[in-house]
Amino acid sequence: MVLSPPSSRLLVFQARQKGGAVLAVIAGLVVVAASTLAIRMARQVEARTELQQLTQARMERIRAALHAHAASQGRLPCPANGAQDTGLAVPAAAVLSCPPVSSNGAVPWVTLGLQADDALDGWGRKISYRVPDSLVQVDAVKSSNSSTAGLKVKDYLVDRYKLAWVLISHGASGLGAWRVFLPQMALPGAGGNEWDNTQAAPVEFFRRGEALVDPATGVEYALNNAAHFDDVLLYESIEDLKNRSGFDLNTRMTTRRLDSGPGGKVTYTGRNANTASITFDSSTEWGDITVSSPGGNISRNAYGTGIGVCSGACNDDATAALDASKKLAFKLDVGKTAQKFSIGILSIEPTVEFLLTFKNGGIPVGSSVRVPLPPPPPALPDPPPPKPVELGKLVKFDYLQPNPPGSFDEVEIQPLGTSRFFIASIRFCTAVENCN
Repeated sequence: MVLSPPSSRLLVFQARQKGGAVLAVIAGLVVVAASTLAIRMARQVEARTELQQLTQARMERIRAALHAHAASQGRLPCPANGAQDTGLAVPAAAVLSCPPVSSNGAVPWVTLGLQADDALDGWGRKISYRVPDSLVQVDAVKSSNSSTAGLKVKDYLVDRYKLAWVLISHGASGLGAWRVFLPQMALPGAGGNEWDNTQAAPVEFFRRGEALVDPATGVEYALNNAAHFDDVLLYESIEDLKNRSGFDLNTRMTTRRLDSGPGGKVTYTGRNANTASITFDSSTEWGDITVSSPGGNISRNAYGTGIGVCSGACNDDATAALDASKKLAFKLDVGKTAQKFSIGILSIEPTVEFLLTFKNGGIPVGSSVRVPLPPPPPALPDPPPPKPVELGKLVKFDYLQPNPPGSFDEVEIQPLGTSRFFIASIRFCTAVENCN
């Protein structure tokens, strides 16, 4: 056996050492690259989720504005022309059907009393808005019934019918979205669900999970592939719209509702209505209702979904809300009296307590009614839905039902203790009605 000289064996050993070191470096680089890629992907997912949440929050804001418009106008607006940046419904008036120029358009933010940014999704593109012709006609929401035709959405695998409106964000890809000061984005692949979401009613719209990668190959879909999907949708049934816009007989205390009254346009300074008395059309059998605020001006919360009283500063919920030093009174039209009353409250505190004084012809009817602490609001479903931005930290208590001592034409509301809240809705009822 011939042995290699010591010097040769040393060279082989050193070469192996160097090779091992190189492999270790390569392995380390692979680990670093994989970690970097994972971090980058996680950040991309996080950023996309944040933009989706912002989109959903703005859609909730639009939902509230649609309720307010339906309450004051008795109908929904047509969409805005997506190719223009006016934010106005086209046409502005009630019509039998929305014209082609707007039927596949965007949220009419000016018509709805919103800021321009409120009508943009998280990616800065206009949120598309679809509405059935049956709800843009005179008094369409007020007169709608179970036979009223509406829109249709396939929500994952479930068909939803008789929908009042659909809001559509075209997602991160943005295909088919209208842009501000720019042409419409290129349309998605024909025949896919994203394509349907760019069309005008009465096509079926689609809400489903994201589809970004071909499961068969693991390769990302091309953006114009018919299978690609990243749209975000929000919709509401005609029945829910009718209930939430005040035609369930509950009179919503929205900015637009108060603006629509016989007293004329209310000129707000931020949250401050600059007046202590507003008479408005309740759109119910009770006719005109006058709301007044002894000791201050009528105020509103940030998005005009509830009213309080300003006495001095009026720049946030705390100073614009009702508290123990303030009152709000609601008086029925001349010759009208009620026997039951209920209210909806948006509270800064997790619980509320207040005093109700009922009057008839300016004279108190019996003793004031002290409404005790209500139970906490019900737990949210799992997972919780997006929280309406306009409520912020306000807690919603709907339709507390005190027992008035007799017939009355006026109700005065005053918080007790540390309670601070806005009045979101009121309802006057006859003795035989369920005043829920």
